[in-house]
Amino acid sequence: MSRNLKTPSRRINVILLVVVSVSVCGCRRESLFKKNMPRTQFEAYNTMRYGPQITEQSDPFGLPEPALRARLGHKD
Repeated sequence: MSRNLKTPSRRINVILLVVVSVSVCGCRRESLFKKNMPRTQFEAYNTMRYGPQITEQSDPFGLPEPALRARLGHKD
């Protein structure tokens, strides 16, 4: 009978340990790439050659949207 009482408490302890370890290790505010660092060697090359990329522009209503034409257009 004492063996049956130990098993659920052991399971609860293991579950609590897993939940606490996941919550402590899995929730970080750091991102994989810093915003000011280039992600690839090609992005670093393009930044050195053409300057910083324009990522957003305002639409006619003043809302931000991706600047696809500026980013994908022909660079001289």
